[in-house]
Amino acid sequence: MNLVIFASDAKALSSLNGLIHAANSMGIKLFAMITQSTQLKHPVYQQGDFQILSNVERKSVVKSDSLGVDLPFKPDWLIVNRERWDPELSVIKEFKLKFGCKVGLVEPNAWILNGAESRLETYSKNRFTDLIDIFFIGSQHGIDQQRLAGFTGNLVAVGNPKYDSNFKVEVNQIGYLKQQYQVKKDTNKYLLFSLVNSHRVKLNKILSTYDSNPNIQTFYKPYPGEPFEAKFSKDFHPSFFLPNTKPILDEKHIWGMFEICDTHVGTMSSIVHASLLKGKKYIDHSLDLNLPEEYLDFSNVFQERGPGLENNKAMWMRSFGFTNESQLRALLPDKYKSKIEKLNNKVWDNLDNPEVLLKLFDDYNDGNASKRIINELQK
Repeated sequence: MNLVIFASDAKALSSLNGLIHAANSMGIKLFAMITQSTQLKHPVYQQGDFQILSNVERKSVVKSDSLGVDLPFKPDWLIVNRERWDPELSVIKEFKLKFGCKVGLVEPNAWILNGAESRLETYSKNRFTDLIDIFFIGSQHGIDQQRLAGFTGNLVAVGNPKYDSNFKVEVNQIGYLKQQYQVKKDTNKYLLFSLVNSHRVKLNKILSTYDSNPNIQTFYKPYPGEPFEAKFSKDFHPSFFLPNTKPILDEKHIWGMFEICDTHVGTMSSIVHASLLKGKKYIDHSLDLNLPEEYLDFSNVFQERGPGLENNKAMWMRSFGFTNESQLRALLPDKYKSKIEKLNNKVWDNLDNPEVLLKLFDDYNDGNASKRIINELQK
């Protein structure tokens, strides 16, 4: 099997680096084009930001125009972690149409909860399912949530490969991060998780209470791309909005900071999986924000320029090519609301039960998701 793996930023690499290690150790012919940049990079126009990792001779067999490089073999499989935007979309189309290659997508998010935004994202993703042969996801619960939202792609639960190897942070890297972020020795370290949805403002008020606590040291894990998003960049520049908290602007640093920080704080989302795996003390503010009910309120996506990225009716209308609001509302019927409440309650009813939550995130939690993905590709 000839395998190509492509990652256009550090977030993508965190989902795919385990596959690179597993493929190489399992004797798969591999060509990986990756970047460790926190910001998205284009393989053709910013090729200097990419690395090539290959376990075969770098001869020219076929040319990839979308990657801007020669490949040492004709690919059988392409693995990516996003499909709806360039550069991945162009790479997928070329590999699918020009090379007759199969495509696998590693879903970076857990889909542990369902709401209006997840239904609209599903509608968007369904337009690309003919390009993707397999969508790899963490758990059967995640599959159930995506099916409920109407997803039509081929889903396989394998666990989350993001946690196969990223937790193994070198001791010298931990030391570097402690210096870089001026970590205090005898103080409890708190890692604060952000939100970029309609609940951002309310959560930030809660996070400010940690920022003002003189007895702890606080660090902030942004949502990927958040510091560079026009809507939120003012919270980071010219100064960070939490004056006593240090934001982690380099995506690569988050893995070491997971280890360094004793307590993690946020709301129930994909990132919490890491906290539970690490056995960290986790403080959840989902109920303080009334999120069980908020997930059943579809009005947020019909706002104009609300506090979150999804509070933008014009964006959704434009994305789907809709001309009338009734088309958007038709995607969010009342019967959908009643269905997701029951499945969401599997999460809300177990906020104090980490063993159950871990299973909802990942059917395995054993660090072998990458191997399962490779085995699936070889079937």
